[in-house]
Amino acid sequence: MIEFYFASGNDYKIAEAKAALAQHRIQVKKLEGFEKLEIQHTNLEEVAKAALALIVSKTQKLVFVEDSGLFVHELNGFPGPYSSYVFETLGVQGILRLLNSTKNRKAEFRSSVCFGTQGKILAIFSSVTEGTITIEAKGENGFGFDPIFVPMWNSKTFGQMELKEKTVYSHRAKALNKLALWYLNASKTGKLEENAIVVN
Repeated sequence: MIEFYFASGNDYKIAEAKAALAQHRIQVKKLEGFEKLEIQHTNLEEVAKAALALIVSKTQKLVFVEDSGLFVHELNGFPGPYSSYVFETLGVQGILRLLNSTKNRKAEFRSSVCFGTQGKILAIFSSVTEGTITIEAKGENGFGFDPIFVPMWNSKTFGQMELKEKTVYSHRAKALNKLALWYLNASKTGKLEENAIVVN
């Protein structure tokens, strides 16, 4: 069994990663003893790369970090990379108040996953799930802004979905699937380090 280590303090993210990668026969474990540090940047990929760079030189394990955000069209992409902070300060109701009386409720969740080992960043993958923001919060599952986001081609919020169902639509699961397919192919062809970035 292949083992990937997820540098995250969010247990729900870890559970989602486990569900997404299990279908590829990749086991996900929480990377212990490391604290993920996040830089302030408007680009999720840069946030993920900077976070992994601080970790990857100190471990021999296959490790990844993930950064994600909710980008609301009417709010010019806000809260975007600052979603975690905005959730802690304004919360779900704060976003709903900002969209009060507006007809444009389009939004998207974006995710960037950065992967590496032994002092090298090997790959980064990103994905998007488009959808809309609801009028009111619905559902108790998930975390963050899940209760107000309905993915395209569905009528439920992420907060109303069980983990298995959410994984079908999740931006995070999509990015992790890209990682898994690349890793399995690159391992077979000996091209894991073809575009590696050495971290000092």
